[in-house]
Amino acid sequence: MKKMFVGGLMAAGLIGLAACGGGGGNPKAELIKACMAEEGSSAQECECMADAAVEQLDKDLLKILVDAAKSGDQSDEAMAAMMGELTPEQMNQFMGFAMSAGMTCGLGQ
Repeated sequence: MKKMFVGGLMAAGLIGLAACGGGGGNPKAELIKACMAEEGSSAQECECMADAAVEQLDKDLLKILVDAAKSGDQSDEAMAAMMGELTPEQMNQFMGFAMSAGMTCGLGQ
């Protein structure tokens, strides 16, 4: 999951690659769980990213992020495919979120 956020940040800089609605569950808890499953993730980083996602993303984009995190496939190809399916508005929203979360949560350091 952290890779998804950091990958999104890198993509914003490179413009190459662009990490609740409908069915139950707790989006924040799902995002934290996926993040904590990654080696090297801290509880503080994961909590910060999940909080930022819940606060900044609309319910549709939050669901997309949760579904991507739950899939476990965070390869560059999977992330590119996910980002390629977003509308321009969703892409802008996600990139704003990723940059904000990256600075606030200290990702990539």
